[in-house]
Amino acid sequence: AQAQAVRALRLAGAAAALRAALGAIPSPAAQTLLERRLSSARQALDEDAAAMAWSEGQALSLDEAVAYALAAPGDP
Repeated sequence: AQAQAVRALRLAGAAAALRAALGAIPSPAAQTLLERRLSSARQALDEDAAAMAWSEGQALSLDEAVAYALAAPGDP
């Protein structure tokens, strides 16, 4: 469960960084839905681990984020 939470937060962090780079702002409804879906991932980890996973995702390039998303969940 923790590995899935880390993966979810990394991918969400990458998506947030890409949206910001493009100047795309999610609608309030979309942001609320995203936060609701990520809350269980954040609860599965301690605060530092959740923040680290988010930051790691934000640091990914577009190519790295796509490769990470397409990789099997157990792959590094």
